[in-house]
Amino acid sequence: MRKLLATMLVLLVPLWSCDPQHADWGFEAAASIKTPADPPLRCGVALPSDTLARKRQHCAFGTGALPETTLGIAPAIAAQIPIRHVIIMMKENRSYDHLFGALHDEGQPDSEAIPASYTNLDQNGQVVKPFVQTNTCYPQDPGHQSKYMTEDVDGGKMDGFVKSAADATGTDGHFAMGHYDAQELPFYFWLANTYAVDDRHFAPVVSGTFANRNFYLVGQNAGAVDTGIVFPPPNTPSIMQLLTRAGFTWAVYTDGSPFSGTLDWSASDPGVHPLQDLYDALDRGTLPNVAFVDGKDYIEDDHPDADLQTGEAWSRVIYQHAVKSPEWNRLVIFWTYDECGGFADHVAPPSACAAVAGSPFTERGPRIPFVAISPWAKRHYVSHVVHDHTAMTRFIELVFHLPALTARDANSDALLDLFDFSCGHDALPIDSAPAAGTGDCHDPAPPGTN
Repeated sequence: MRKLLATMLVLLVPLWSCDPQHADWGFEAAASIKTPADPPLRCGVALPSDTLARKRQHCAFGTGALPETTLGIAPAIAAQIPIRHVIIMMKENRSYDHLFGALHDEGQPDSEAIPASYTNLDQNGQVVKPFVQTNTCYPQDPGHQSKYMTEDVDGGKMDGFVKSAADATGTDGHFAMGHYDAQELPFYFWLANTYAVDDRHFAPVVSGTFANRNFYLVGQNAGAVDTGIVFPPPNTPSIMQLLTRAGFTWAVYTDGSPFSGTLDWSASDPGVHPLQDLYDALDRGTLPNVAFVDGKDYIEDDHPDADLQTGEAWSRVIYQHAVKSPEWNRLVIFWTYDECGGFADHVAPPSACAAVAGSPFTERGPRIPFVAISPWAKRHYVSHVVHDHTAMTRFIELVFHLPALTARDANSDALLDLFDFSCGHDALPIDSAPAAGTGDCHDPAPPGTN
């Protein structure tokens, strides 16, 4: 049934959309831009102390603000940052507690544990505690648009996940409190134990895929509240537009839906490539400056009812190509999720800066996993600094000296606490990654049938 509904949505969304140009973003010319040669690799970049954090917290900066104004890093210093290639590997619909609730007890004590006191009530008033989930295939997909997400957060009490999951799926909803450990997801846990994790990375808005992905692409939700209704108009300023205008390159790599459908793009749109092209670019050292990577919908992207171990194996292939790439020492992979998908998380989201004046969308959604994978990422490190997806946008803007798209990315801190650019830092590739887990998908429903 869900596969039929998804097919109907694909057919109907263009009729509902406020994008009459149907994804005509005008990026044809971007194909002719060549990736600039990387400057000589250097370490020992001395970033100044952050004296502007308080101003950013008070939303002092607006659209168009340059990184030197909001971060206090002169362009000449930013140009010395060794990273010149950014991969954003965004997956679907998992919360931090759901994926990494056991991380505190499995190698990374700095990651905040799920409190023993944390519970939800079900619709019958029964107390539901977090539990270890051993099935990597969920036949249910919790509700995760604005209505359900607002119920989940419940004014910061974080106690509505079970009830809203029950309402959305016709079950008791208890499954929303399940979380994994390293036995089911050994490669994911290895990444989180090896590189830099942020345990305060929140979805930019209390809603689903479209609204949250819009924030890192265009710096705001761009009119999208719930998925499948509105696309950003093609003239909306975007990070791709900024890169193109500055002479830098970008590409989208997927064998599924680009950006999970957020911009209404398809495989035929300029800048979109099959995943094999990413492998080839990594192997040859021809990666664009920014690469956006998405898995096949409901198969490799971790969206329920996909098998998480299939998505884990897919992610490992990308990682293995990356560490063997000639560009590894110039590279970061930001691995994260668009939003929590209706799975429980115990940390109340803090509010954020309005992206544009008068916007009511200042409430962030629940925490999501976030790992910076790079030879320059701090090893075995956990950041507790509050971020959302626009921090990735600001990192790109810092590295390539681009203006802020909106006030949201202007007041983001660019994730710099996750990195160590010193010469003493171990920049050698780590090639001992364990295999992805297998065999923990129990009686899954076929993709898209719920």
